[in-house]
Amino acid sequence: MGVVEATTRRKYCDIISNDPGKHCYLKETLTKIPHSPNQLSVDRSTNTLYFSFDFGHGEYVPAILELDTKSINILKGVKDAFAISTDNSTGDVYFGGSHGIYKYNAKQKSLQRLNVSNLDIWWLFVKKHIYFIKFPSLNAYYYEDKVIKPLPELRDSIVHQFVIDKDENIFYINGTGLFGIKHGYHTSILLKDQPRFVGMMTDNNGHVHVCSEDGIYVVTKLIQKVKKVFHLQGILGFTFDQSNNIIYSNSQEIVRLVPVEDGFIREPEVEYVE
Repeated sequence: MGVVEATTRRKYCDIISNDPGKHCYLKETLTKIPHSPNQLSVDRSTNTLYFSFDFGHGEYVPAILELDTKSINILKGVKDAFAISTDNSTGDVYFGGSHGIYKYNAKQKSLQRLNVSNLDIWWLFVKKHIYFIKFPSLNAYYYEDKVIKPLPELRDSIVHQFVIDKDENIFYINGTGLFGIKHGYHTSILLKDQPRFVGMMTDNNGHVHVCSEDGIYVVTKLIQKVKKVFHLQGILGFTFDQSNNIIYSNSQEIVRLVPVEDGFIREPEVEYVE
């Protein structure tokens, strides 16, 4: 009697998406962590995830997760890494918190603190410049030539988070809702006021996504449509990996959503033949 290994197909979806191009997704747990990582960023050149988590007593500690191996290390030397952003043109990672802004280069294993005093960072976004939100004012600024400058388009706005898309349009969230500012203009337009949005990020193609506590949305066209693509509970933050897969965090774990072709996974099946 011999053994022949055949292939069967089994229908399996953890998450059903409203995106018609990729409908079925599996949830891949990257790590379980007891305290809430709420800002995440990926160095897409190395497929490395950076996130912070509450180490206790309100101190946020940065961690490095190699997505290909799932190994995790703590990055020492950064105090209170509440905000994180990656410059994907250089691979540099920036950390912000109550002690200002740190710059980390993984290849050189170098860590330096930017020479700017009196900074308490709430949010970071890097694209050509280092953009950030100061706490507790929640006003938006950028860092250029060792000088801090207000972001003109958001000068009079309270901002919880903001990003800049591939066309240089600005999107931001606050307690009122999601807003868009077309490149070259200074007028904010309300895109959606419900639900309450808690996070936002651009994907590898520069398209804007936002998340609420019950799901992830995509801004399909400026000032026209905000579409819910994933129904997920308890999301705290999210980002995109090297392959543009969504990685999100909740209060217990960090999860990657992996698309499955045609809604099937293929498993080996053992058949016994004489």
